[in-house]
This record gives sequence, C-alpha cells and structure tokens, in this order.
Amino acid sequence: LVPDCRVPAVNLDPVEVHGAEVTVRGTFLAAAGGASLDDETVIARTEEGAPFRVVDVDADTGRFTLRAAGLGRGRHALHIETADEDGLSATARAAAWVDPSQSSFREGLVYQIVLDRFRGDGGAALAPPATPTDRAGGTLDGVRAELERGSFEALGVTTLWLSPVYVNPDEPREGRDGHPSTAYHGYWPEEPLGVDPRLGGDAALHALIDEAHARGVRVLLDLVPNHVYETHPRYLAHRGVGWFNDGPTQCVCGTAGCSWATDIQSCWFAPYLPDVRWQSPDAMHAALGDTLDWATTFGVDGFRIDAVPMMPRAATRRLAHALRTEAGRREDLFLLGEIFTGAGQGGIDDIRYFLGPDGLDGAFDFPVMWALRTVVAHGGSTFRELEDVLVASEEAYRGSGATRGFILGNHDTTRFLSEANGDAGGDPWTAPPSTPTDGAVFERHRLGLGLVFTLGEMPVLYYGDELGLPGGSDPDCRHVMPAEEALSAEQATTLAFTRRLGTLRRCSEALRAGTRVPLVAEGDHFAFARALGDGTGAVVVVSRAASPTSVTLPPTGLGPGLYADALSGEEVVLGLTGATVAMAPRSLRILLPEASPCLVSP
Repeated sequence: LVPDCRVPAVNLDPVEVHGAEVTVRGTFLAAAGGASLDDETVIARTEEGAPFRVVDVDADTGRFTLRAAGLGRGRHALHIETADEDGLSATARAAAWVDPSQSSFREGLVYQIVLDRFRGDGGAALAPPATPTDRAGGTLDGVRAELERGSFEALGVTTLWLSPVYVNPDEPREGRDGHPSTAYHGYWPEEPLGVDPRLGGDAALHALIDEAHARGVRVLLDLVPNHVYETHPRYLAHRGVGWFNDGPTQCVCGTAGCSWATDIQSCWFAPYLPDVRWQSPDAMHAALGDTLDWATTFGVDGFRIDAVPMMPRAATRRLAHALRTEAGRREDLFLLGEIFTGAGQGGIDDIRYFLGPDGLDGAFDFPVMWALRTVVAHGGSTFRELEDVLVASEEAYRGSGATRGFILGNHDTTRFLSEANGDAGGDPWTAPPSTPTDGAVFERHRLGLGLVFTLGEMPVLYYGDELGLPGGSDPDCRHVMPAEEALSAEQATTLAFTRRLGTLRRCSEALRAGTRVPLVAEGDHFAFARALGDGTGAVVVVSRAASPTSVTLPPTGLGPGLYADALSGEEVVLGLTGATVAMAPRSLRILLPEASPCLVSP
C-alpha cells in the first residue's frame, strides 16, 4: 500500500514525556509538487484543549517541535494540525502518557475480564447464573467500581482487557457441546458499532476508559473480525455475494468433511456465525472501518484480536496497517493476537507466522502455558521441558519486535488450579471441578503465578486466577468473581501472594525489563536471573519438590553479596562461585540485593 503523494501528510516521532512535560516532534510531508510547510500553521492541542507551544519549525525540511508542560497524570490524546503555504493541510493524532502505570506493554501486566461474570453495578458481587451459559449480569460500571476501589492497582495491573462489548442477541442457541447458550460472552456481534445496553451502553464504556486513563491504566477491547451473528445488518445485506464464506463450500468447523486443519480460514465457528471472507475487498474495508470506528470513538489503547488463525494472515496485517496509518497515525495502539496453538515447536511456528514489523505487536504464548501445566500443575516431566520451550520461543520470535503474553490460562481453557487438582477433565455441565481443600494444590498454583510474573515479558492474568478459582473446560472456566470476604483461607493467601508479586514487578526494573539468564533447569528445580546491563538484577529460584530441599546455583553473573527473598525476607549470600539456596516444599524465592527498595517486610 503506497501513500497518496497528491495530499500532504504528517509523520510523528515517538512522543517524549519527561515528568509533566510532553514534546512532540514530526515531519510535514508536502504534496507532490506542493508548497513547503507554513510555519505559522502548526497547531497541537490535547483533547481537553490544553495547547502546545511551537518550539521550532523548519519550513524547508518540514520538521517541527511542539511542547506542553504541566499536564496531569494519565493519557492525553493529542491532535496535531499542519498546513503548507497553499493552505493544504494534514492532521495526525498521538497519545501522551504522564506518569503511566507502565512504560510499555512489554513491562506491564494485563488483566483479562469476562464482563458478564466480573462485577455488577457499583462493584456488586454477582450470583452464579442459573446455568453455566446464562447471563450473570456483570457490567462496565462494575469494572469501573473496582478500578476506583483500587483492586487493580493492588495487583499491579497496568492494562485492562475487556471481553467483547458489541451488541449481542438475546435468544439462546445450541452450543458446540449440544447445550443451550446465550451470548453472555460477547462473541456473537449483532451490530458493527455500539456497546451492548446490558453492559451499560456507550456512556459506561466512555466512563470506564476515562477513569482508567486518569489512573494511568490502558484499556484493550476484544475485537471479533472473523465472524458476525446471522442477524448482523451486514450479513443480511450482503450474504451470497462474496462478502462471506457462505457459498457451496460453506461448512461448520469440526463437523464431518469440514476439518479445522484444512478449512479453518473459511469454515463457520457455528451455524449462526457467518464467516467473513477477508479476500473480498468490500468485506475487508467494512471490517477495517469498524475497527477504526471503535478506536477513534472510544479512544482505546489497542485490541485483543480474536481467532487470528481463522483468517488469512493478510487480515491482521491490514488491521495493523489501518490502525497505524488511518486512526490518526496511532503508532501507540497495541494489537495482541489470540493464536491458539498446541504445545512445542509446532505451536511456536504457528505463532511466529503472524508476527513481525507489519504484523501483530504481541501474542499469547500458549506453548509456554502448556509447558507450565505439564511441569508445575501436573508435576510431570522436568523443568528442562519448560526451559527448552522458553529458549525455542525466544529464538523463534527474536527480531520480530513482538511481545509475548505469559498466561496460566484464559476463558477458553480449563483453570490452572483445577489442572493442579487433577479434576479439570470432567464434564463442565455434569461433573465440574470443585474448589480444592489440599494446600499443596494451591502451592502449585502459586508457583505457576510466580513464574508467569517473573519469567520476562508481559504477564496476562485471567480474572480469578489471582485468588485460585477452579474451573473445567468452557463454560465452567467462567465462574462469577467471588467477593473477597467469601474466599477460603487458601484463596485469601493466594490473593495476597499475587498482590505481592504485582507490587514486586511494578517496583523492580530487573523483573520488568531484565534479560533472562538460565541458571538451573533439572528435575524439580528451576532458577534464572533477570539481569540489567549494569550487573545488577534479581534471581528467581523454584522448587516443585514435595519436601524441603536445596538448589545449588552456578555463578549468576550478578554482583556478589547479600540478597534477600522478597517474599519471605530471608537472607541469602550469592558468591562469585554461586550459592546453595534452601527451599521449602513447592516454593519460590525472588532474591533481590539487600539494598533494593522493593524489599519490604512480608
């Protein structure tokens, strides 16, 4: 796609923020044969109306510098207008974050919310629905109430990922498991734009995003570009004319003669969910327009893109291009892809296919999730399996610029806690998992949480995992979020543990941005350093053994001296030749230098 040289344009450099001062630099690209930049018509302002002063304009090169000071905490949407001497103008948009909760998505913590199952208006706890697929009544106002309550800040959350907010149908339909299901989850879009009134409508989403931005927290919407509901106006207007995969080869994924392996990019997810044919220019541009509308109308910070492998790779690349160039040239928008894969190298290769400078900004690391389940939840294999997957994925994605999202699970998988308890495989309708009473199960769950928070890139926390919710396969993995006062003792301990992990990650640059240096990966023991360039860092040590043990560390590459476990306060000496670290059963240590400000009394 070649830019139209007949019209002027503006390219912006990354926005610079120093304290409350924001600097915007950019280049005015004149139209072919057009006049140069008019240095009297470079204007920038925030969405709230705060002006920028012009620091410098070079009419010959088109370079300009603008600056504003005294901006308050949170996200500021910037609008830049330029014009040449002939009056031809160009505009651009950007976002500046003053005192954000994260410096980048890579260093942040994403919290996934299934809106219907989280909180009701005012933050009220919800009653379980009559059946696993009925609506529970969660709303956007409920999320905003928890934001105001400080619940997300206590966990170190820097980004909220909301389940789809589209208008969805009322009527129940038969699910893939043969049971009736409603669209409580939001993945049956019935309208191209507009928030479901049951969630609170457009006003509630605006209010939530404004509140999040004021607190330095980003918001991702769940984008569903692969399919629509059968009453969607676009399907009613354009079925049978090439906009959808509804011709003679129409089939439902996974049914006889319609293989997920061979027909995944054209099959229908369900008989009532027409599959968008992205190869149609008209259908593609309509879908791109929807995405741009969501981005510009609500000022979101990016999207989690549903069902990426069910579309041609060009779909996500065109979405990325449109958002980066047409949504006010929003280079700051983040695109996180759901590329659901199996374990091992095959899964790694499937994810890699969609990354790169023209592709997704990030993807969930399912191969690492499966390895965590095998090694930590089930106690199978050894930690060498996890290390091998980590190294293979690090190598495969190197140079892509993409951010990996580390997860224990999500709304499409069984819960990690129930995998650790060994009862996740029952029928989710007739034999759902129970809440464990064995403390060892919760200890394994906490080991999984500890690794997700410390392994490196962006942790993604599925609501309820911070306290240990049980759950089998869909829909049992989507329980309502319990009130804090209703938690068991082990769940309360797990919540406190997760909050400590979030506080540590937010405080420690090493845990957020340090390079992972493997140290031990054998049997029941696992250790690695998170090293910064100045020789400082952190050391993470894990034992899944059922009895007390010790882990012998080789030289860590960090400065020797006295370190303390940020979880227990116990002191450990790391020498030039390594150290021996005593470990309790199923335990994790996060060792920081004794002078670290991130060490507090446990």
